[in-house]
Amino acid sequence: MEINSEAIEKILGTSFKNKNLLVEAFTHSSYANEHKVHSNERLEFLGDSVLGLIITKKIYSTTKFKEGDLSKLRALIVSETPLSEVVDNLKIEEYMLKGKGESKNTVSSKAIKCDLFEAIVGAIYLDKGYEETERFVLEKLKGILSSALKLKDFEDEKTRLQELLPKDKIVYSSIKKGEENNPYYVSSVIINGKVCGRGQASNKRTSERLAAKQALDSVKSK
Repeated sequence: MEINSEAIEKILGTSFKNKNLLVEAFTHSSYANEHKVHSNERLEFLGDSVLGLIITKKIYSTTKFKEGDLSKLRALIVSETPLSEVVDNLKIEEYMLKGKGESKNTVSSKAIKCDLFEAIVGAIYLDKGYEETERFVLEKLKGILSSALKLKDFEDEKTRLQELLPKDKIVYSSIKKGEENNPYYVSSVIINGKVCGRGQASNKRTSERLAAKQALDSVKSK
């Protein structure tokens, strides 16, 4: 069982003392079942908790939000879509060890990518401890944190806009821009053929939410 540890460590910006942890983090359950080895599921379980603690500590110390909004903000940051986008931007999913069936899928699901990121967090925590894991997480999620903290209302603006205008045709258009290793998205919400809101963020989901929020503010002001 081999992976390109050196290439992965270079992308992640950290080196492992215990290379077996790195291998395990990149081992999908389909491969583990075929080869009778450990999958990344236990590391993903651990990483999920460590990631939650790091983000909780960060948003607690940098915002004045109440408990309910803190919970919503944390859920937004550590959800499947933004974490899978981090994996996409790092281009590390291609290094995963997968079984024959799963390998046929040229693009992994968001859930698999999200689990991979959480498994990496768990592996770094076991290999290097909390402080190094915190540094890694805050660095890789810097853009997501910055975008999420711009939101003042953590309900889904896209859903609220659709509920407010149930008979209107609402379409979202997003363009990926920026450097390869530091991309961002510019999104527009188009209502009945007219651009009614724009947003920009490090991930597509947040940029669309910001666009929807601008459209909502515009509609409500009329």
